[in-house]
Amino acid sequence: MLTVLIVDDDESVRTQAMQYLAGPDIRLASAADGRLALEQAELLKPDIVICDVDMPEINGFDVLAQLKASPALASTQVMMLTSQSSRRSMRLGMSLGADDYLTKPFTEAELRDALDGLIKRRGRIEVLRGSPESSHEDSLRHWFAAGVAGGVTTRVSAGTTLPSAVEHRIERCMVIAACIHSFTAVAQRLPQQDLGRLLTEYSQRLGGAVIGAGGQRVRFMGDRLVAVFGGDQAPESSHAQAVLSAALAGIGAADAVVRWSAAEFPDAGLPAWHIGFGVAYGEVQLTAGSGLAGGTVDEAHLLALAAAERGWHVLATDAVIARLPVAARLGRTTALERSGGQVALAATEVTGLDDDRGRQTLFETTVRVGAGNAAGAEATLPEGAPSPELEALRESARSSSEMAARAFKDALGDKLSQLRRADALSSTEPLRLAGYEVVRRLGAGGMSSIFLARSEADSSLVVLKVIALDPSARDMTARFVREFALLTRIQHPHIVRLFGQGFTDDTAYIAMEYFENGDLRARMKGPLPVPAALKVAVQVAQALREIHAMGIVHRDLKPENLMVRANGDVVLADFGIAKVTGAAAQGHEQLTVMGDVMGSPSYMSPEQCAATDITAQSDQYSLGVVLYELLTGERPFQSESFVELLGMHMRRQPPPLTGEAAVLQPVVARLMAKKPADRFESMDAVLAALDALEVRG
Repeated sequence: MLTVLIVDDDESVRTQAMQYLAGPDIRLASAADGRLALEQAELLKPDIVICDVDMPEINGFDVLAQLKASPALASTQVMMLTSQSSRRSMRLGMSLGADDYLTKPFTEAELRDALDGLIKRRGRIEVLRGSPESSHEDSLRHWFAAGVAGGVTTRVSAGTTLPSAVEHRIERCMVIAACIHSFTAVAQRLPQQDLGRLLTEYSQRLGGAVIGAGGQRVRFMGDRLVAVFGGDQAPESSHAQAVLSAALAGIGAADAVVRWSAAEFPDAGLPAWHIGFGVAYGEVQLTAGSGLAGGTVDEAHLLALAAAERGWHVLATDAVIARLPVAARLGRTTALERSGGQVALAATEVTGLDDDRGRQTLFETTVRVGAGNAAGAEATLPEGAPSPELEALRESARSSSEMAARAFKDALGDKLSQLRRADALSSTEPLRLAGYEVVRRLGAGGMSSIFLARSEADSSLVVLKVIALDPSARDMTARFVREFALLTRIQHPHIVRLFGQGFTDDTAYIAMEYFENGDLRARMKGPLPVPAALKVAVQVAQALREIHAMGIVHRDLKPENLMVRANGDVVLADFGIAKVTGAAAQGHEQLTVMGDVMGSPSYMSPEQCAATDITAQSDQYSLGVVLYELLTGERPFQSESFVELLGMHMRRQPPPLTGEAAVLQPVVARLMAKKPADRFESMDAVLAALDALEVRG
């Protein structure tokens, strides 16, 4: 029996919906306002809530937020029912956790189809929850949560054992492990599908190198790989050589993955990342399937993590090196701290072996040893039909990678949702995200929440901006991703500095420079003296010259997007609707089409108002409007009507400047020329004109 609660302050809507959905398999209930809805939900524990948005006292968004915040009701599916058909309303509902959206008036078929969709989705979720794969995915999600927060974690604890009920045997084996340093920074900047592709590439290449050297029981767990070599019946020396050869071959495979990711996702702004390998020897618990557990497995993981964090390649325990039948090239040594107060784990960097492995079963593994440097190993697939073993590896890699990508994005989404909630800062535990500790909320709007945070690395202050994305609006997510990629390419004193970014399908965050003086709008208390206005214009023009040289048009220049540093300098920020033009646009997906009106109405150029071609001259016009406002304390055109305001920009001349500000009239008039061709040919020319005025002043 499915329980459905219908919430609407319009009795006719409630009655109509209940008539449409009446049936023997559905228990229906209704509530006339948000307060009653929450009371009913606590009593009935409905499977689905169909809730209106516009209600007195407690509106639908508040009902949705409280349902999702309740542990007992968090799994309740919510369909927002509203007459608000705007995308903004839909985005807000989705950002708070709504499962679907239906606009009034609706037909019986529309309501039933929407409900059927929720029921089918609910059924899939219940099936997944009960599966072994779901349990593993939950573990991955909890594991990734620590990385999303930015905490230091070894991800494994020494002495892990299997439950006694699990059938297993204990053998002495060589264990190899691999992990990615900065995985969180990489993963949060890729959509789930692309993250799955990256992990698949990583798993297949590294897994192939390990299998090619004789590895067995290759397992993938998120960004980790683990496998064993040998056992009680195998000679220790040959497998010590094989496992280190596999690790050295893995270096080349890892480098290939890094190069592949840079070529495959050029606009993602991926940070530098590194893969480390750990090799240990000792007792391993082997299950009847392909499971591995025990202290030796933990040691290998600990070594891999340490190697990745240090920028080294391979770390091995003394027990492995002592069993080598050949000479090894050794590098630095270290002692790693283990949990539980155990004796520190001694390890040595291995940079090469004195002989080559030759041709392997699945891969040709060539280990080239440099003078004291890590080998540049290559792993290539042989020609001919792939073996069943390789096919099994590929399928396992794909399945594991897709699961890990989902788990990571879920963990990131949980953290961002926690930040978005109104009570996010009431917790006794400080909120942390990506290595930043949240200090306080700075502000919130319908689509975003802004926090002041402190970097745990150097205690500097940053701004964390958490933004709701519309899952159905792919262009919005793409703009957000590209904004970060664009800004990371720019290093300029008058352009905002960005430090980090991450996103899921419906929520994103960006870590950026903190401006304790706020934006320029907050500091505009009337007309500025000509020299002060001129200084601002010069700094903005310098920033625009920098981005125009890269083929970027800002399209949203206004005082709110000009931040003020402690020394009074102005910084250009918010590239959310920036446009890549000219040669720089090659390879970039066009995110807007002819007819889109993009920008802030009070500062838009005539061509933006008309939704025609945008060029660098469009930013000149906006700069002219800002400069006019700085000099007069008022915008040149004002109207409560959006259409009338656009018409003013397209056809009317601004009032002339008077008094001391009149000296800038020629520059402002040319910046605000109606035709782009009548404006300055470039920002260099604008700066020359402003410099001439500064000299005269």
